[in-house]
Amino acid sequence: MPDEFHDLIRRAYRTRRTRARIIIDECLEHVPHYRSLPDSLLADVRRNVLHHLALFYRVTLETGRPLTDADLEPSRKLARLRASQDVPLGEFLTFFLVGLTVIWKHLMASLGENPALRARLLDRVAPIISNQTQLMTALTEAYVEERERLSHFREQDLDDFFQLLFSEEAMENALEARARALGISFGEPRSIAIFGRATSAGGEGAGIGLEDVRRDLAGRMPAAEIWSGRYREGFVCLLGEDPDSDVLAAAAEGFFGDEARVGLGSAGREIAGVRRSAREAMRALRIGAIVRQTERVHRYADLAVLDLVDVGSARADDFVRRVLGPLATAGAKKMYLDTLRELAANGYRNKLAAAALSVHPHTLSYRVKQIRQRFGIDLQDPEVRLRVHLALHIIDARAPASRARRSRIQR
Repeated sequence: MPDEFHDLIRRAYRTRRTRARIIIDECLEHVPHYRSLPDSLLADVRRNVLHHLALFYRVTLETGRPLTDADLEPSRKLARLRASQDVPLGEFLTFFLVGLTVIWKHLMASLGENPALRARLLDRVAPIISNQTQLMTALTEAYVEERERLSHFREQDLDDFFQLLFSEEAMENALEARARALGISFGEPRSIAIFGRATSAGGEGAGIGLEDVRRDLAGRMPAAEIWSGRYREGFVCLLGEDPDSDVLAAAAEGFFGDEARVGLGSAGREIAGVRRSAREAMRALRIGAIVRQTERVHRYADLAVLDLVDVGSARADDFVRRVLGPLATAGAKKMYLDTLRELAANGYRNKLAAAALSVHPHTLSYRVKQIRQRFGIDLQDPEVRLRVHLALHIIDARAPASRARRSRIQR
């Protein structure tokens, strides 16, 4: 009887190429990933199917012994390779499930009417199941470990790319090469958003990783291509042309809670445009913290004038003192500053400014004369008007109570 059983195994083994073809054909029909593979990769798939068929016939079926680490090492190597090729785990494992089904059907069909041979084959069911479990476990563990390893390195590569994006010293061709390696395209306008805290602490949200950030934003913006990395202020993300502020605010709150803030640069094309967007996003986040706005999302386009005057710096404060003189001090008469604000907000048209101040135009003209005589501010000079306008922006950026007035100043 052992001779008949081993003869059955030898005959089945000789048909392994036919079994391999059947397994591959069936998987190509039902497994989407493999349908588009070129012939060169299909040849590699076929070699691996033949290897595992030989392992089944020569070890599991013929000897009935458990698989050893040496037996499983080629399978682990294959799993790591498929993980690096982005083959979905379920589709990868399908080959082995289909393979066992094809093999077993062929063996049962080859028995004929020999009950003793059938009984001997059925005795192998337990070691077959045990070895199949061993194999599937080894494949899954090796695949998952490799994906985790690759994910870690990919996250590091993304972090490095975004660090270079903010670096003034980085060469554009180096950035372009990094982007190509990561699969990042800049054909369409893209904008940079930085998710951080209102305080200067920066850093990541508690328990939030890069994949969490990407997954959260992808769920909120399903049509957008999203890339994310880490920066000292928090998380930096490459988004589409004009992301919705409400969506960004909700995501930021999920990452950082009530202290969440987002700096958003204007959209740009190619590496040069995206680098500009990154610098703008950084400035928007920092200026937003200086002016203490209640909004979570700070768009650079709304804060560009404040960036122009370098709000928050000693240089900006010196500029205000040079332009406004005594009016720049904390005890300055509010009436004169309100007059300057409404004039700036209304294009220095006296009638409109007087109506906004609820005073007669003659009263406004008298105030303008007083401002010139007392403080040396000649509003007939276009350059002086511009300087006054910018100085008022700086003052209002420093004073939360004046936000309502600031919003009326033309930018």
